[in-house]
Amino acid sequence: MKLLHPSPLHLTSHGRGDPPVVLVHGFGAHGHFWRKWIPALAEKHRTHVVDLMGFGNAETPAWGDYSPSAQARHLAELLRRIDGAPPILIGHSLGAGIALAAAFLLRDEGLGVPLGGLVVVSGAIYPQRFPRYLSLARLPLLGLLFLVAPPPRWLMWKGLRGIVGDPKTVDAEQVEGYLEPLKSLARRRAILRAARQLDLSEARSLSDRLPELDLPTLIVWGKDDSIVPPELGIRLSREVRHSDLVLLDGVGHLPPEEAPERSLLPVTSFLAARRAEHDETTP
Repeated sequence: MKLLHPSPLHLTSHGRGDPPVVLVHGFGAHGHFWRKWIPALAEKHRTHVVDLMGFGNAETPAWGDYSPSAQARHLAELLRRIDGAPPILIGHSLGAGIALAAAFLLRDEGLGVPLGGLVVVSGAIYPQRFPRYLSLARLPLLGLLFLVAPPPRWLMWKGLRGIVGDPKTVDAEQVEGYLEPLKSLARRRAILRAARQLDLSEARSLSDRLPELDLPTLIVWGKDDSIVPPELGIRLSREVRHSDLVLLDGVGHLPPEEAPERSLLPVTSFLAARRAEHDETTP
């Protein structure tokens, strides 16, 4: 897919088939996060993997607006350029909130982009206390240390092991995937700026609109999620019409990395249902 205008987001695409799928990572991650899901998704769906501005291979403007609302505007613009059936948005953690905000933005502005459905994976949708790593990044002194050099490998290992259900699921490939973008000073500066531009009022405005959501929605959550507690997933399933909730035993905040097959199974079933609906309505 070729964008008509440059986007600060970065996009890679795989496979073919309708409905297309758009994957949006969470804070501190990038498209690498979805690597264990992509091959299976791409067998039946055109699969678009987004790097949000500042992350992965996306742009890193020094004075850019990295707030979730700005990221949602860029994502909405990108969705306008995706060919095929109405796409399915899949977002993890903060990326789920950004995907949801983009969906509302498309509807409010009448941009004429129907969406086929939404998958929320451990979604940061509601206002909540910042996780410890984000709170530390927002402190002036520690922020400066982050700019001087990327975090050491041992610290990344420790950080990832602290947010999964089973620490044994964290491997070298995962750690290197998170560390690689941080070797760039421009990217560390962008991520730090993104952390400091997080605003809980945006989450409050978003969660207030959940009863308006009228999309088929799948909610996937780890029962051992210490970053976004599963109670919020249960609450989300109650407040969103046409939603189904799947809770995964022994899984923390990173289901696609901790339990790729178990977490993907309900997603492929959800996509099959959307594909059947599309086939029924398409001459």
